[in-house]
Amino acid sequence: MGELGVRAMRRGSPSSVWSAVGVCVLGLGAGCKSIQEADSNQPEAAGTTSSSGYLSTENGMQAINGLNGVNGISSINGFNTQNGLASSNGLGTINGFNTQNGFNTQNGFNTQNGFNTQNGLGAVNGLNIASGLAMSTGLGSAAGLMTSDAGRMVVKYLAKCALAASDTLVKQDQNGINYTFQGGIGLAPEWKTGGCVQSCAEQISACMLAHVNSSGVHIPLWMDSPDSSIGWGKSPWFPNREGTFFGQIMVTNGNYNLDAYYCDGPGADKNVVPGRLGFNQGPVPYSDAWPTTANFDGLCGNSLVAHTTGGCVDNTAGDGATQCRLNGITWNYPVTVWRGQTFQAEDAQGGAWMNSAGAACIPPASGCSWTAGGLGFSASQCSPPGANGCAIIVDAANGMGKRVGYFNGPSKGLKFANVNVACAGSAILSVYTTNGDAIGTSNRHLSFIVNGGAPQDVAFPGANDWKHPVAMNVNLNGFNAGTNNTIYVTASGSAGAPDVDWIEITNGGGSCGAAASGTCDPSKWFATSNVNASTAPAGNDGNLSTLFSTGRAMLVGDYYQVDMTGSAYLSGITLNNPQAFQGNFAAGYDVYSSSDNVNWTKIASAPGGLTTNIPFAKRMMRYVRVQVSGIRSTVFSIGELGTTCSTQ
Repeated sequence: MGELGVRAMRRGSPSSVWSAVGVCVLGLGAGCKSIQEADSNQPEAAGTTSSSGYLSTENGMQAINGLNGVNGISSINGFNTQNGLASSNGLGTINGFNTQNGFNTQNGFNTQNGFNTQNGLGAVNGLNIASGLAMSTGLGSAAGLMTSDAGRMVVKYLAKCALAASDTLVKQDQNGINYTFQGGIGLAPEWKTGGCVQSCAEQISACMLAHVNSSGVHIPLWMDSPDSSIGWGKSPWFPNREGTFFGQIMVTNGNYNLDAYYCDGPGADKNVVPGRLGFNQGPVPYSDAWPTTANFDGLCGNSLVAHTTGGCVDNTAGDGATQCRLNGITWNYPVTVWRGQTFQAEDAQGGAWMNSAGAACIPPASGCSWTAGGLGFSASQCSPPGANGCAIIVDAANGMGKRVGYFNGPSKGLKFANVNVACAGSAILSVYTTNGDAIGTSNRHLSFIVNGGAPQDVAFPGANDWKHPVAMNVNLNGFNAGTNNTIYVTASGSAGAPDVDWIEITNGGGSCGAAASGTCDPSKWFATSNVNASTAPAGNDGNLSTLFSTGRAMLVGDYYQVDMTGSAYLSGITLNNPQAFQGNFAAGYDVYSSSDNVNWTKIASAPGGLTTNIPFAKRMMRYVRVQVSGIRSTVFSIGELGTTCSTQ
């Protein structure tokens, strides 16, 4: 099963705006904020705004979303047993509060020093919610969270949930070193300089709980909330209402437990993904408010008295819960999460392209047709996995998730039927794969056949990891509008294939038929930068032996920008390092889009590498900017900027 990414939309009014939790995770909208951006040592460059745009996934908090895989609330040490969240639980490894770093027994929600009723995180941990995060009395430097990488990651995510995207929090560690934490959704901006009162605590708690993924996978999500920083609205491409999260994990209740709850939506059992509601999550840091084990139905209901102990009531449009009540306590800031349509590889039909003689063939060869189970290639929950032609792999390292491997040649593969697509023509397919090849290589390929058309070959970058899926956006052609679409996925004829976990159409980027006025021909684009702009064209000339370079050590805020001379659709970029200077990449990047070169929207964030692939939901733009968010002690160079570009 795939990876969980969260992109949410932020909306400041009833009109939709992307936010990593509630509104968009991989969908359409106006106004997204990224929850997962690299830490930096300086504030974001002045003049940038996040009035609209996706929260990038890689998870809305990006895997490209969520609280990311190395950091977060620790699954071993996190919310411990005396404070109400079990010691073996936490927020998941990729999206969430992870297994190594999070809220651990020394820095986090621990038994003695945790979020207690008087001191919040308390003196030992350095956080007191009675004072602002920017104050020494609210978040100290000498002890606790600011003294370790793990603790600082906790601060990072608190800042992202609490502060607006245009704001930052600057704090020192015990050695006097400054760290800058970027804001994100803006649920409680007052916490920067003032205390975090009950409403603040509820808002931040629901934000964190909504991003939990117990298996550490990353998927796109859509969020709704009565808080205007997230707001209301629906997307047709996130049709399944997963559930609602509410409670308060900032201080313990009168019984010295934490109030952390969820209830199921009617779509919790649809398009189930690893680590989320409806999946066998294992230990998680929240409890079912109305469990079937207590003779309830598990659902949120649509009334505060839907159950004998309470319930959740929706807004008039049915976007999500406006309030939840449990055991006499009313929670006013729930977050409701919607999931998109996903297609798990282990549920797809396995088979092969075969001719009338029973031999392998490749469409569109005459007489070549799809045969279920052909050439001994089976999926669709075949058993036992990995044996007797069953191509399914079950992996304990991926939360016992399943994926399909053993692709061999261009004929064997998978058939995904009834795929829902917004517009006829091209669409972006998010493909979740595992790939153990070395980072920086692209030796493994998959071939995609859409509705019986010609094969479309795509290379997948190595991740040095066969265990944990990552997403890659692929622009494919040949779709019909609606659900009358079939996608066949096989290996390439010339290379091996990655393992396939799941696929998902990421519909977004404007209305069907919206005309693009620009071009996808890079030779007609205009490149510039904030420093050493005379070299900018060399980063977009089709030649890896030439390069754009800052000509000096990189700084947070340095950027490289391309004008496509008119509007075009992008769904991802690739930063290819110059051949002679392959180490000249930043520690982290933010990606911005603009239609006027004045108002900019952050749409994605990602760590840097030898080759940096940054996918995001398809959207129309004229300008795209790549900005340094985390520095290394080198110049910043780009050998060639690649894009996934289309004009429809």
